[in-house]
Amino acid sequence: MGLIRFESGALGQFEVSWTFRGGMDLRDEVAGTHGTIWMDHFLRTGFEMFTAGAETGGGRYVAEKAETEQGWLFPVGDEASELGYPDMFTDMFGAMEEGRPPQETFYDGYVVNSIMDAAYRSAETRRWEPIDLFEWRGGTTPRIRTEPDTYDGHVVIKREVLPDGRHKLILKDRQSGDFVDRVVAGP
Repeated sequence: MGLIRFESGALGQFEVSWTFRGGMDLRDEVAGTHGTIWMDHFLRTGFEMFTAGAETGGGRYVAEKAETEQGWLFPVGDEASELGYPDMFTDMFGAMEEGRPPQETFYDGYVVNSIMDAAYRSAETRRWEPIDLFEWRGGTTPRIRTEPDTYDGHVVIKREVLPDGRHKLILKDRQSGDFVDRVVAGP
């Protein structure tokens, strides 16, 4: 498990394991100030089955890293596609034929490995370690605003857009600490 502190001040977390029990867990979760997205690429694709027993000798293939052939199982309908292999090879061979760079380049791998190197250094030193790049091709990111959003002298805890375009606000009074709901026109 690792934490990444971005230039903007945001924090990211990643968890990687080859010892996860119950099958391969391949998902992405991003939660931010303005929204959340979850993508489950492999384990919970909607295809679930239950079987009371396995054939003698076993040998049935369920999915990569499946531990058992009985009980609740989560087979993958098109495993190669779920893991991205056809798209990866199509892009790579297309790039070679068309003389263009692939979607993921050697440089992308260099950045990923530099992040992993910093994570290993951090595990040894038990402190934040910088990501050392010989060349950075990205831009810069502004710092995250530290002052909270306010409305009428109150701190905005949550802003919800209603179907008619008005906004429902959950506000906190800075002095008393009390919470109040307000419905207001637009932003």
